Amino acid sequence: MLKLPMNGALCRATRTSLLAALFLLGQVLLLPATADDPQEGPRLPPFTASYEAQAMGNTLNARITLNHEDVQTRMAMDAHVSGFLRILGRFELSREALMNANDVGLQLVTSRSREVTPRRERKVETRFDWEEDRAIGHVDNERFELEVPPHTLDFLGSLYFMMQRLEAGDLAGPGDGETVQTLERDRLRQYRFEYADTETIESPMGRIETVRVVRKSDDSDIELSAWFAPDLSHLPVRFDYEADGRVFELKLTRLEWHDPIIDLTE
Repeated sequence: MLKLPMNGALCRATRTSLLAALFLLGQVLLLPATADDPQEGPRLPPFTASYEAQAMGNTLNARITLNHEDVQTRMAMDAHVSGFLRILGRFELSREALMNANDVGLQLVTSRSREVTPRRERKVETRFDWEEDRAIGHVDNERFELEVPPHTLDFLGSLYFMMQRLEAGDLAGPGDGETVQTLERDRLRQYRFEYADTETIESPMGRIETVRVVRKSDDSDIELSAWFAPDLSHLPVRFDYEADGRVFELKLTRLEWHDPIIDLTE
């Protein structure tokens, strides 16, 4: 075995080289990621937003909440219908999505939904195994398991994903768009989200400048729109919501940021 003489000068030179290497490594780690590096989307501020829609003498009230739990993001939606339809029975909807935002992008961890109408009650619970690219869940008491493409999302995951893309500036003008695979109950659907135009809308907070995004599908002639406000971290201030065969146009009525809490309606 070759042995090098370790005199004082050589020891000092070795220490100097090691320190220089560590310094350079630290500088590299501190450099911003290049455009080719996979990056998670922007972490949007947590909020609670309330919405209301009117349709055929009925009112749909909805609330969306967003919270961050360490490296995970939880988004939930609760909605109920009041009006003459309430005479027929309960109309209630709830959704929840738990997501990871990491270096491979936005990933669903679990997805839950519950729909109650006079005709039926349906409950869906799904978990995602991204090592196997599979979704495993139950629709009521029926188990399902299917292969899902990477980055498959649900309704709330798609909404948050669009907020991220708009906030990051990836959708900057008419014609820009994203294609998203969405899991609806135990079926996969593909949607195209496109930047349509800008629009100034009235709200309880006054006039708000928005970006309108249209959701399209080859499987349906129905196009749904959402209006996102750049000055509110691209939070949706109005969006079309399909429930029980009806399309409701939900409009923002109240907004609270969680940290710090700011009620913009006061």
